[in-house]
Amino acid sequence: VHSMQGNHIAGVATPASGAAQVEVWRGRMDAGAATPPHRHDTEEVVVFLAGSGRATVGGREVRYAPGDTLILPANEVHQIFAETESEFVGAMP
Repeated sequence: VHSMQGNHIAGVATPASGAAQVEVWRGRMDAGAATPPHRHDTEEVVVFLAGSGRATVGGREVRYAPGDTLILPANEVHQIFAETESEFVGAMP
């Protein structure tokens, strides 16, 4: 488990566990936590299991609630803000 500033993430399927094409991560964000603004060179898909908050994706803002899916395009700066404790699963090539 990697933890930083209220963000906690654990690999479910990673190269270290044998995944060759897709990585899957399970994460939790403390209420009030935010990820740093960042980008990836591949698309990322995040499915929220619990909690609510918002995300900025390339300058636009979207809200999330349980069951929502956030698709983050490759090379697009994004940031996620948890208003309540949030849980999610993320996947990327």
